[in-house]
Amino acid sequence: MERSKAKNAASASHARRRVLRTILASAAATLGSSNGRAQQRLATPRGTGRAPIARSATLPLAVDLASDGRAGATRRQPILLFFDRDECPYCERALREYLVPMSRDEWRDRALFRQIEIDRPLSLVDFDGSTTTHSDVAARYGVTLSPTVLVVGPDGRPLHEPIVGLLTVDFYAAYLGNALSAAAATLER
Repeated sequence: MERSKAKNAASASHARRRVLRTILASAAATLGSSNGRAQQRLATPRGTGRAPIARSATLPLAVDLASDGRAGATRRQPILLFFDRDECPYCERALREYLVPMSRDEWRDRALFRQIEIDRPLSLVDFDGSTTTHSDVAARYGVTLSPTVLVVGPDGRPLHEPIVGLLTVDFYAAYLGNALSAAAATLER
């Protein structure tokens, strides 16, 4: 019975993600159809071609997720993975207004925060100890849009559905807090 509920929840989560991706792709195509240059700037794994945005706030870059996983297991803490692109203005806002303050205040001793650069092949150690890159980790999790927040357990397994985009600024802090709280509760069991 529990497996059936988990399977249904996973199916619903995948369906919501698929719908969101379709909506975002449709919006991008609509904007791009009226301007040829805008269509060329649709996101690819390497970015949109826009100039990088200097970050006024960042989280610690993911370097050794296996070590982070061991620390998370010892302390029973979730790991928040923030997927970013160099040219993403919404990423800058999410970092500056929400994620960095949360990582320093309310969640400082209750979760680990790591930043993953979708469009950069920076080297890192994955949860299983293998050497990989930031862009490969993003691809493994199916992350193509930025910003995306994924809260995972010490083994790298997602504990909550991803938070994709910065669509509803008024509720973004609540979405982040709910994802972290749900993940922390799962790890405390």
